[in-house]
Amino acid sequence: MRRRLLSLFLTLLACGPAQAQTAAAPVRLCDDVNEWPPYTYFRRVDGQRSGELTGYTVELLRLIGQRRGLELRIEMLPWKRCVEAVRHGEILGFLNAIVTPERKVDFLISDLLYETRLLALWSRQQHPNGLRVNSQADLATLRIGGVHGYSYSQLSEAEQARLQRAPHYESLVQMLHRGRVDVALVNEGVMLGHAALGSPAFAASASLGQVALQDRQPSRFHLMFTRAKPEGARLQALVNEELAALQRSGELAKLRAQFLSPAP
Repeated sequence: MRRRLLSLFLTLLACGPAQAQTAAAPVRLCDDVNEWPPYTYFRRVDGQRSGELTGYTVELLRLIGQRRGLELRIEMLPWKRCVEAVRHGEILGFLNAIVTPERKVDFLISDLLYETRLLALWSRQQHPNGLRVNSQADLATLRIGGVHGYSYSQLSEAEQARLQRAPHYESLVQMLHRGRVDVALVNEGVMLGHAALGSPAFAASASLGQVALQDRQPSRFHLMFTRAKPEGARLQALVNEELAALQRSGELAKLRAQFLSPAP
């Protein structure tokens, strides 16, 4: 299911009565088909994945759509295809992205959506006595694993160059348990989100040790919009206005409390 190439989409909100007479085309956005819980994922019904998207970022966009009378459509695509579609203006924006020097040039960036810690995981099967990983310096002699398509901007260029990447989190955890890598770098919120959904990747979390890198700042995530069409800049401005308004009203804090809770 994760690997299928067909686009999956969700219409977040039909235009309200005031806009129905002059309904515009849906605003197209995209995210990774592999899911990014608790931010973007398919709702589970009786333990099975449905076709309905939810999550912090999805519900935030739903709320913005309701407030502005917009029809927003999220298409779930392979990550690289999603990013390239936005770069070329085929889609107006993508969700849940870390700022990098390249992205600053290529895309327009929203204000902050959320921030989360980067965790280092290790296998208790491979390291029953634990593994000393408290800071980035401790990674120097270790084999590091990550997931294809994601930015690890907290790492140095040398560390990024030797990062061994898996296609998804389940494969990444298997790499840990098989001793192919010593540590895996995982977004804290995503690990908790996958675990809450019963993902095989983190179903046996007791077999994994974890620690937050103490000398790393939290990862900060944003929406990013195309520079190829003027609609990208207009959507960026609209989203930033709504983020500020929702912050002032307290609605943003309520949404964060609903979906985002840190690990102990």
